Amino acid sequence: IIMDHGYGYETLYAHLSRYNIKQGDKVKRWEVIGFVGSTGRSVAPHLHYEVLKNGKKINPAPYCYNNDLSIEEYDKMIKLSLKGNQSFD
Repeated sequence: IIMDHGYGYETLYAHLSRYNIKQGDKVKRWEVIGFVGSTGRSVAPHLHYEVLKNGKKINPAPYCYNNDLSIEEYDKMIKLSLKGNQSFD
């Protein structure tokens, strides 16, 4: 699923086992759009999530949390996200 948020922002959701929306649907925050799966060459169920700005991948970490982490937890997450092949399971 590639979701267009306007202003050049898109989010991509991959490795889903099935979709809960179809092309052209408008969705609201917290609406279920799909279900975690294990497709392609993945070895376990997970969600592949990307944030794109004007077609270029950007770090998704600042867009994933709604003030539910302490400053220390957020800083640790940002440092971990800078490492390659990082999973936040």
